[in-house]
Amino acid sequence: MDPGATVTKTEFFNHTHVPDMVLEWPGRARTPCRFIYLRTTSDQRELEDDLQRLPRADRPVLLALGQLSSTRQRGDLSPLSTSLLLDTSALGALQPADDSPGIPQLVSRSVLEGGRGTLDRPATEAFLNTVVQGAEAARAGERVPTRDAVDALTARMTTDVADRMSAFLAALWQGGGSTLASFPAPQRGVGHLDETALMYLLESEDITDTAFWNRVVRMISLPTLLRTPAAGTGNLQYLMREAIRLWTSRVCMIVPGVADADISPWRWTVKAGQLILQTPRFHVLVAQSQRQLPSGQEHDLPRLDEVRNRADRFGIPLTSLRMVVTDRHVGYGGPGDDISHDIRLDGISDALGQAEGVIEAEARIPSGETLQCMFATGIASARGARTQVPLDALLGTTTRLLSGLSNDEAEKITQILGAQDSPPAQPWSQPSFDDI
Repeated sequence: MDPGATVTKTEFFNHTHVPDMVLEWPGRARTPCRFIYLRTTSDQRELEDDLQRLPRADRPVLLALGQLSSTRQRGDLSPLSTSLLLDTSALGALQPADDSPGIPQLVSRSVLEGGRGTLDRPATEAFLNTVVQGAEAARAGERVPTRDAVDALTARMTTDVADRMSAFLAALWQGGGSTLASFPAPQRGVGHLDETALMYLLESEDITDTAFWNRVVRMISLPTLLRTPAAGTGNLQYLMREAIRLWTSRVCMIVPGVADADISPWRWTVKAGQLILQTPRFHVLVAQSQRQLPSGQEHDLPRLDEVRNRADRFGIPLTSLRMVVTDRHVGYGGPGDDISHDIRLDGISDALGQAEGVIEAEARIPSGETLQCMFATGIASARGARTQVPLDALLGTTTRLLSGLSNDEAEKITQILGAQDSPPAQPWSQPSFDDI
């Protein structure tokens, strides 16, 4: 039901106060664990008596290994705000088919995380239908089914999980073009998406509407995404198409590597708190600081003529260069203008016998900031302690300058990140030879 959960068996079967299983969510630090108690009885009075005696702080779940009687009124456990009683038929209803869309799976997962009250098969099916229809209605801006879904979540979920699912519905509501003020539910916690609510959205069935993601991306931030336990879902690709132009960061890194076997190349993924663009030949890791990047292997240093060719090919202005010849360093820079075509740079290259390797280059990006690009480590970072630059410029300039792209790779980078725009014009300040 939830691939992100881990199950620990305690081997204390049929012990009243010790759980038979413990559910934990390692990737969701703010989701508390849940204790599962198996019971051979289907007598609801006995089960409810058990729940009365178990610590409510443990959010106990009693699973009856039979079928609850349909004659007793359902929902009697409302005072037990964190406890859940269900039978095996309800558990079966919560297990969506493999080919079902993502929202039934999300609803089932939310029941594991924070379901409460009594659920037999009819009650479970009614709850699933209400929330699934409410999610579809939220995108269409239909008030009544959306409100019914929020009410069902409030009745059947603990407060924290109900708020996350409501935030998910609110994101669908706003993504569909409706205003948050018109969302038919209390405004508590629905104005933004935390990492769990964002995970619900990313792991739902694919939403291809560009306008939808253009609205949703403004409700979240890159740090929120980096805390989200989401792999390379289809919705992450749609989200990043919009986010790449709006979000900012400080540093990125190119590392050799191939895409995961279960994830196609040229795809965004989130792993271990890092946003990664996977390509067939290398990965690009995005971070807020260099401390968040791994220590990678050293790259071969390109020659000066190769770096200048890459800059010319993609229209990247270089404002300074640092080179190495054997054990000597040579630097060449200017007051901020493009030095890649300087005649004196040609002279330096001729004098060094074209044996120089470029250690570092500073490049101006379309937004006007400067990137410090280190060829040995494959790291590019914005100059300035707190400078943030747009993701499309950060990744686009880094991949084009630090990696020798083939024509096919360059075309694919353009499709994902956009073309390399020209930066603001800088006055030409190199003195003529007559002035020297």
